[in-house]
Amino acid sequence: MAAEPVVQPGHASRRQTILFVVALLAAGLCLVWAFHDVNFHQVGAMLVQLGPAVAWVLVPYGIASLLDGLGLRRILTSLGRSVEFIRLLSIRLSADALTVSAPGGAVLSEGVRVMILQTRCDVPVTEGVGALAARKCLLIRGHGLYLALATVIGWGYLSQRSADVLGVPGLPVFLGGMAAALIIASLIMGKALSGGGTAARVGMLLERIPVRALRAWLERRRTAFSQTDTHLGRTLGPRAGRQATLLYFLMWLAEASETYLLLRLLGFDVGLADALALEAVITVARALAFFVPAGLGVQDAGYVAFLRGDGGGSALELAAAFALIKRARELFWVGVGFALLLHARKQPLPSATYPTSSRSPGPP
Repeated sequence: MAAEPVVQPGHASRRQTILFVVALLAAGLCLVWAFHDVNFHQVGAMLVQLGPAVAWVLVPYGIASLLDGLGLRRILTSLGRSVEFIRLLSIRLSADALTVSAPGGAVLSEGVRVMILQTRCDVPVTEGVGALAARKCLLIRGHGLYLALATVIGWGYLSQRSADVLGVPGLPVFLGGMAAALIIASLIMGKALSGGGTAARVGMLLERIPVRALRAWLERRRTAFSQTDTHLGRTLGPRAGRQATLLYFLMWLAEASETYLLLRLLGFDVGLADALALEAVITVARALAFFVPAGLGVQDAGYVAFLRGDGGGSALELAAAFALIKRARELFWVGVGFALLLHARKQPLPSATYPTSSRSPGPP
């Protein structure tokens, strides 16, 4: 039998570096395209004119974080785990800071969530992995429902913008297709997770975490992952699943309402339905550009492309101001997330030994 090829760690690292550099170059090109004609003096004047009112843009993301925390709390409750809500909110903000700012942040943040749930919230790794897998599944389902709503109520706006930006009127059909794909994928994912085999999938996920200390921490607990399937069956149960899905659907709406609020502050004459549809397109574009940290360039170019025809003679500058405020809001919450993460590191850790048996879970 022929020997299997050996994959050298250095080769994988070089590939990741190359992909990251390519992603940054693509982001740079998008930023140049979006802002090369912008009069930044005028943009600065617009931002100064907004004054303290711009602080309102921080509120929708805060509400979305609260809803995310409530969703995870509902999932943990189905496992018989009672966790302080403020801790779950802290986990959300800390993990999102990593997701936005670090290469491969989406994978890294999931590992951090598992670790904080165990070390700070006394949730065993097996239950934490199950709860977070259920969260991811229901988060995707909530996103699909949000895209479906945005497609229906924003069909006219999407058709018009599709013709203006892309030259073809197919954007609402594409967005509706993405909504259906996400909902179907979440249903299949939920069935697959409940059906077993989670341990192997989690093991593959761990191998991708770029932080050696975190990967070692999780690897020491990997032998217990076979217990995760039992917990997944309860976290994805009908009652817990429906309630958490509703919370995640509302979370996506809360994040999208930020776009409406900011557009109105900047003087764009746009309705709520149009704003929800615009944000739905950007969330899909950002998800497709997952290899670019924080969707850098892709998100900004998308906003400019859609908004540059809506603000009269200063449309381009208004669109640029909109994109910059979005990034400033992101940086603010990233700072809060890292502050919470650093604060958590200063707290004394519980015993590093992993309990071989957890208490009996509550009723499903």
